[in-house]
Amino acid sequence: MASRRDFLVIFSGRIASALISIVSLRITTSLLTPSDYGIYALLGAFQSFCGLLLVNPVGQHLNRHTHAWWDDGTLLQRLVRYNRYIVGVSFFISLPVMVWWLQSQTTSSNNCLLFAVAAGAAVASIVYLGTWNLTLIPMLNLLGFRARSASWTIATTVFSLAFSFLLVMQYHSAVAWMFGQAAGAAIGAWFAWFFLRRYHADHNPAHYQSDVPVFLLDKQTIKTFCLPLAVATGFMWLQNAGYRFVVGGVWGAEELGILVVGLGISAQLWAIIDSLAMQFLGPYLYRHFTEAKSDVQSGMILSDFVNVLAPVYAMFAGFNVLCAATILNVLTNERYHIAAPFVVFGTMVEFARCITNLWSNAAQAKRQTKGVILPYVLGAVTVWGGALGVINFGNGINAFAMVLIGGGIVTCASMIIIMQRLLPVRIDAYRWLAGFVVLGISFTLAAIIPISDKGVYQNLGMLLLCGGLICACMAAMLWRNPALNRLLVVQLRKE
Repeated sequence: MASRRDFLVIFSGRIASALISIVSLRITTSLLTPSDYGIYALLGAFQSFCGLLLVNPVGQHLNRHTHAWWDDGTLLQRLVRYNRYIVGVSFFISLPVMVWWLQSQTTSSNNCLLFAVAAGAAVASIVYLGTWNLTLIPMLNLLGFRARSASWTIATTVFSLAFSFLLVMQYHSAVAWMFGQAAGAAIGAWFAWFFLRRYHADHNPAHYQSDVPVFLLDKQTIKTFCLPLAVATGFMWLQNAGYRFVVGGVWGAEELGILVVGLGISAQLWAIIDSLAMQFLGPYLYRHFTEAKSDVQSGMILSDFVNVLAPVYAMFAGFNVLCAATILNVLTNERYHIAAPFVVFGTMVEFARCITNLWSNAAQAKRQTKGVILPYVLGAVTVWGGALGVINFGNGINAFAMVLIGGGIVTCASMIIIMQRLLPVRIDAYRWLAGFVVLGISFTLAAIIPISDKGVYQNLGMLLLCGGLICACMAAMLWRNPALNRLLVVQLRKE
């Protein structure tokens, strides 16, 4: 009963956040031209570089030990040390942003330095405040505070949209939109921190000694966990975001804006299903890993985790492929409707990314993160080598989008091979087959049904019909699923 209640809370929160994000995307594409959206994508590339290379490795270490540190009462002290690190990272990233702006933008000399400082400050703000938001609110979910996590996620989305809308209406720039996102993130992070401090004060474990020094990281953790993960995520950035500077330089900011909108729609749709799955099942996975006594137990729980989510992801990919043009017509301004092929390409990129992430949890269980480096190296080499080939042969941006799919497939395949050697996953063949049959049928129907720009009501009707069918298929896949039941038999939080 508790797991059902938790799922309903998370599901309601994700649906509400998704609806607000849809409104946000519609507003963004209405207020920002493709060229402005391209600049926003490049600023976002700086943000993701900082997040993936510098923040993510430490953040994953924090997530991996959240339950243990909560149990021993040291979590908040370690978060204070984490704050010092995030401050330094945020200041660091502002400098290359300002240098890039001064070299690449064409604003007048009188305003160029001012705009460069504003761009650097915007990226630094979203790195600092966004990191805390994406640390504290998911942390509440990890610890079993489902309703509060969902409500403050929604509050973050609402305030981010409101602040960004007001700032863009006044200043009409990508920098203004980013400042608004940072302001919204600050509100959600503050509420989450306030709750954690108050709850911790009221339920402080009796065995905790406040005078015992605690550390966020030690040399061994940095060497064996964080550094290998940073190398891997650095190549991940090259594969998934670093190419934006090449696209902007070769095809221009406007073409980059069209590409990123198409890929971004797929990313937002996948963020709904992926975050729903990870917010609900991720805490159970990490708690199981914390309590596992052997590699056999860890392998069994990871197998359950993969077999629950991978078939569902395949079905969701089918929905994205079938409704790509319809989704684009509903969610964006008409000047972005030519991005429909990129939505399909982005669907396959996101599908490969999510399957890759499922298997990469083997490295988390074994705490051997160096195993994830090679897949992202191979993926980055595929993307950048393919980009050089596309440019040299004079092909268009559509050919480059195909290269991104190739990079995702290479990363996924190599991750599965390496992780299987580290912690073998046993595949539930029947459920996987069902998921990929739905995906294959969706591809077939998408190829047969002609793309048309219908009215709003027809597009919404199409989305509701296809969405209902896919949701029914996914619900049937999860109904009385023994792997799912085994995941849920653990207590998330020990008071």
